Amino acid sequence: METLAILLRAVDEKNGVATEVIDLGDGVERTLRDAVKQIAPAGLVGHIDRSHLSVSEQARAWLNSGQASDLLAVFHRHVRYVGELLDELRENPRTVRELMEAAGSNYQLEWRTPDQTRRRITWFTCLGLVEYKTSTHIGLTDKGHEHLLTLQLGGPNAVPYSMPTQVTIQEPPKAIADALTALTPEILGLRMPVLGYIPRGNGDTDVVQALTLLVNACSPQISRADLLAYAQETFGVSESSFGAILTTLTRSGLVEQTGFNVYSPTASATAWLENPTALNLALLLHSRVLFFLEIIPLLSEFDQAPQLAKAAVDHYGLQRVDVGGVRTRMQVLKAAGLIYERANWRYQSTPLGDAVAQAFPLQAPTDIDDTSIETLEVQPGGRVESPALILSKELKDASTASENPLRLEKAVADAFTLLGFESRHIGGGGKTDVLATVDGPDLKPVRVIIDAKAARNGTVNEGSVSFDTLSEHKKQYDADFVALVGPSFDSGRVRARAEKNHVSLVTVDELIALLNRHERTPRSAVSFIKLVDPAPGSRRELDSAWAQAERRQALLAHVVAVLAQEAREADEVTNRALSPDQIYLIVRDEIDPRPARKDIEDVLQLLEHPLIASVSRVGTGARGDAFHLVDSPTLVTSKLRSLACTLTTLGTDQ
Repeated sequence: METLAILLRAVDEKNGVATEVIDLGDGVERTLRDAVKQIAPAGLVGHIDRSHLSVSEQARAWLNSGQASDLLAVFHRHVRYVGELLDELRENPRTVRELMEAAGSNYQLEWRTPDQTRRRITWFTCLGLVEYKTSTHIGLTDKGHEHLLTLQLGGPNAVPYSMPTQVTIQEPPKAIADALTALTPEILGLRMPVLGYIPRGNGDTDVVQALTLLVNACSPQISRADLLAYAQETFGVSESSFGAILTTLTRSGLVEQTGFNVYSPTASATAWLENPTALNLALLLHSRVLFFLEIIPLLSEFDQAPQLAKAAVDHYGLQRVDVGGVRTRMQVLKAAGLIYERANWRYQSTPLGDAVAQAFPLQAPTDIDDTSIETLEVQPGGRVESPALILSKELKDASTASENPLRLEKAVADAFTLLGFESRHIGGGGKTDVLATVDGPDLKPVRVIIDAKAARNGTVNEGSVSFDTLSEHKKQYDADFVALVGPSFDSGRVRARAEKNHVSLVTVDELIALLNRHERTPRSAVSFIKLVDPAPGSRRELDSAWAQAERRQALLAHVVAVLAQEAREADEVTNRALSPDQIYLIVRDEIDPRPARKDIEDVLQLLEHPLIASVSRVGTGARGDAFHLVDSPTLVTSKLRSLACTLTTLGTDQ
């Protein structure tokens, strides 16, 4: 909500100029046009013309009042299944899955993943309207019941377009139909994850035309040398790129090797050439390529290629975010009339697309293994909950248990211990609640005193905080920093007095988010001094450094995936090894911002280290050293895990 307020005020400060650059507090600069993309459909901003934006009157009312009811009213008016979701919780708490199913059965929102439901729950949690009643069930708070009464429910629940009374799907050729019939859940999950390189010439041909020309050239058969010559003449490709084209044709089930350096169309491709429609090509590729027709129903949640590429990793088993590959898939689907571009780079399924997605087998999505408190789901099989997850639930419950303030004090002490501080709960009259110590950058101890305030209504007000006492405690314990932890803080005098007295305010939700993020991407304890440092920009520096570490960690997965794919393919040019520059060309559009060459070299150096030894260096002359992955990605994971397991023998007290 703070980020939203910063963004809306920035629209005013920049006079709505869409090309003006802003920073939302995360250290990343972006234009206003890019910053408002996610909130544009929610009625918070509008377009004066192509170059200027404006804050809506409803959004301005919320900015001025800060009241949850004003923001809720904007969302409910402009976004489907907002007040209606709250209404689903009127009688009893529900799980995320139940709320998602209610969206489909009652409001024709056929979401295939819980993402959209969870996004709404996250906003409601921030607004204080819902809370987790158990580890899996979300229910209304008193505030939620009160605000629900102000909404007019039963709004538009029709599908966004008028569905024709009848949609006819042309029967695919027998060979393609047989391949589709054979798609079991197991086979769907084992399809080829990477579609690969398809030449476009000088932009004169699209994906479907290019594949049609290439497969036609192979009919009834063609030598590798002749196909290379054809590709060079037709598309202007280099000999080094041809290997990637041939790999795409063979792995996607369009072409097969029928003799020594001789290639022919497969039975399915031959059937497609006899009836060369884009729809038949889409069905053929769906039988061989992961995440193909699955895109169609997912467009109700993610309507842009980058969002879909991430969803493919989260829900469909792809190992890396492949935006280019998703765009290629969408070009085939668009040519087949299954999706259309309803706005710039935003897509929607057509009635034919919906019918096709219902008629043929699709891979079932999986949920994200998410351990944040807002998306808490207990998995089947009695999985052991992590320390961060257990502590998150205790912090959430203790933050409103004002009748037992010791609960929050102890939970906060445990939280700072989990972040790497030497933390102990003190409490009692005339004493600080928590004293946390960590070695600073100069190896000298940094002391932090922490006051924990529970509030039944979810907001710590001015009357419950004595800043004079906090100043006394700071002198008493010779502390460097003072922090106040609570469920949330009155946006008026509490924040103003905290700033004046150099006290850092940390909400329980912020602390929970840190714990879960730290579990996924651990940081050294010294970095969390920025959490309690009241200096302007400290939190931003913490988040920026953390984001950089996460990008490097993501880069490790990308590099291993790219090298693994190359190691599986017999390519005469690369000889199954890639240089840092070649890796960069492959992954540059899949990580934002683009990685530096040194970051790629650091990853390769880690994989090459004798403790891991999963990469071998290959000298290749003019293009410098290249790297070959000698282990499978699974073995790389096992080696890294083994190193971690070795260190666990040290014990937690070392």
